[in-house]
Amino acid sequence: MTVPDDPDEPVPAGARGAMITAHLANERTYLAWLRTSIAMVSLGIAMNRFSLYLAETREKGSAGGAVRASLLDTERVGSGLVFLGVAVMLWAAAHFVHVRRAIESGAYRPSNRSIWVLTACVVLLGVSALSWLLFP
Repeated sequence: MTVPDDPDEPVPAGARGAMITAHLANERTYLAWLRTSIAMVSLGIAMNRFSLYLAETREKGSAGGAVRASLLDTERVGSGLVFLGVAVMLWAAAHFVHVRRAIESGAYRPSNRSIWVLTACVVLLGVSALSWLLFP
């Protein structure tokens, strides 16, 4: 079903329903990515703050220099999560607009590249966090 080029020309009911469904699915997908990015940013901030709290409480009771150095990795992982969350948020907005235009023009084709890039970023961050946990 194609959508007429002229905005004054009536759109067939089936095409209008299909477009509405596609737009609503696009919006749900955007909101899911937005929630994910907010969770990443929140977890990153929590990791940074918690590592600072641990460093301060341990420095009061001991020599603290080695403790501070080991918690530096936690701060980096937390900062990485914040940056990744912001990048996902920006990507989600750009992807939403791109898909919206493609739906409107009737030329939407799913892209595997963005999925692989995001997966690689999350795996890389996960492996770095895992290596920090296993090999302090």
